[in-house]
Amino acid sequence: IQSTRITMHQRIGTDDPSYEFNYNYDTLKTAWIYIYTLFFASVLTYFNIKKLKNSEFAIANLIINLLVVVLFLTHGLYTLSVLRDHYLFTDNKYFSISSFNIGIRYISMAFFTLLIVQCYQLHKSALLKKDFKTMFDYLLYISILWVISSELINILELSGTQESYKLGLSILWGVYSLFLIGIGLAKNKKHLRIGAMVLFGITLIKLFFYDIYSLSTIAKTIVFVSLGVLLLVISFLYNKYKHLIIDDVKTED
Repeated sequence: IQSTRITMHQRIGTDDPSYEFNYNYDTLKTAWIYIYTLFFASVLTYFNIKKLKNSEFAIANLIINLLVVVLFLTHGLYTLSVLRDHYLFTDNKYFSISSFNIGIRYISMAFFTLLIVQCYQLHKSALLKKDFKTMFDYLLYISILWVISSELINILELSGTQESYKLGLSILWGVYSLFLIGIGLAKNKKHLRIGAMVLFGITLIKLFFYDIYSLSTIAKTIVFVSLGVLLLVISFLYNKYKHLIIDDVKTED
């Protein structure tokens, strides 16, 4: 601890042994960088759609936006979870960490939503010569799943019931699979239905090989009953709207 404190003193340029470095600042700075990057990519895309209307630049917009989305969903959300942990578990007597560590999460989500909207506008514009409709659907629905899963874990951490996240995620993913199948049937999108079944399969694998050993008997019962009901609903939807699926196959042929 003493060597770490000396390193911190050297880093900030002070020899005062009573000085305690506020480690929260660096993490907040990283979060603000992500917010700025999301905003910058959104503005860049909007400017091209409304003013430049350049097809080559639209490809650059697409690549930049995809990169920013992937970075935010991975490292960005991790940074926000670190800020939450700083708020929940700090015990430093030299400085306090406010609830802004929680609030900045939703500022980030707002700018992330803005970028997704701009990706949609780019997809709907005539600037992209190829049809990226399927790719945008995957981008949108994977992003939604990733964000709501992260938010579920965040809520459980804040409520002090983080040990229930395995149960919660399994049920959430099952419900989301049902949602995707409903969207896939309503909009006649085969790739969404396939994606939903893949997600449901991943949920079952996660349940049997990862969750089941750490869940209580009651939790296991809740998960199995919930997923069983979802499976019955999915089967019912497929039987009721199978004519849409058959028509879809005939159209492809």
